[in-house]
Amino acid sequence: MKQLVSTLAVISMLMVVIAGSGAFLLSKVFIAQSKVDAVAAVAKGVSLTLSEQVNLLNSMLDKMAQDPEFINAAAQNNPDLLANAITKLENHFPGILSIKILLPENKYSINKPNVAMGYADLEMARKTFTNDQLTAIQGDVGPDRHLAIARRIMQNGTAIGVVLAGLNYDFINRILSATTLGKGYIELRQGKLVLASAGKKNDQEEIYNDPINVPNSDWQLYYENSAATSLGEFSLMVGIVLVPALAVALGFVTGYRKLSDILTQDVAWATKAFKDMLTEKPLGAYPIKLSEIRIVVSTLAQFKRAVNEKRLEI
Repeated sequence: MKQLVSTLAVISMLMVVIAGSGAFLLSKVFIAQSKVDAVAAVAKGVSLTLSEQVNLLNSMLDKMAQDPEFINAAAQNNPDLLANAITKLENHFPGILSIKILLPENKYSINKPNVAMGYADLEMARKTFTNDQLTAIQGDVGPDRHLAIARRIMQNGTAIGVVLAGLNYDFINRILSATTLGKGYIELRQGKLVLASAGKKNDQEEIYNDPINVPNSDWQLYYENSAATSLGEFSLMVGIVLVPALAVALGFVTGYRKLSDILTQDVAWATKAFKDMLTEKPLGAYPIKLSEIRIVVSTLAQFKRAVNEKRLEI
């Protein structure tokens, strides 16, 4: 019986451990995914904040580009009027570093640029004559790197010039620095160029989550959950697996001892009943608890009576 109970106990514990391990792995996957979703939600919030800031700058430059003073200066191609328009824009536009007004004849006016505007800026301005381009970071690393915005100067539905502005982009770092991530990581990129980041990266490998595009710009936010399973979470999940297995083992041990005691008592009473039958003593009440043994004693008692009746007939 001990071997049988032990076998059943081992099988039951293995089944509990297997089921618990499956629950453990699923819980780990769900917890990890929930952490990634939490970081993704933060990244979406950062994306909206960046987008609103860029949209505000775009709207301000677009509004100023449609100022009658700008339109008149571009239409007349008057250097003095263009210089006055640029000065007005500098005085009213926050974070401005450099301004160029480009005309269809490829003539442009420069007003004391603090950053160098290279070929990429001019290419952006050229394309803007057809369609407004996405705001982007331009320039080499260092003081010449800037946020480039280009907006058309329109007259009677025709682009008569383009305002190309280079701006400070410190707001990107301010927004990401103010982001509360816990143990997550987000990274703002323009193509392969990393513009800013927040949090701690898990490793140096590529981030595989689909990036979040920042509206009104050519930027993408990459994110990941860099938090490993904590000791508390690991202990809890291991406990979920081991506690039921230990409970099953304890149940089998307790059940075995209880069954063993009952069986010992019943065997003793059954032995006494057999002795009474063999010695022709009258059968009494035997407090046997197991019905299987009680049936055996009852069957033997009936057999004993049948044998005695047969003897009397003879």
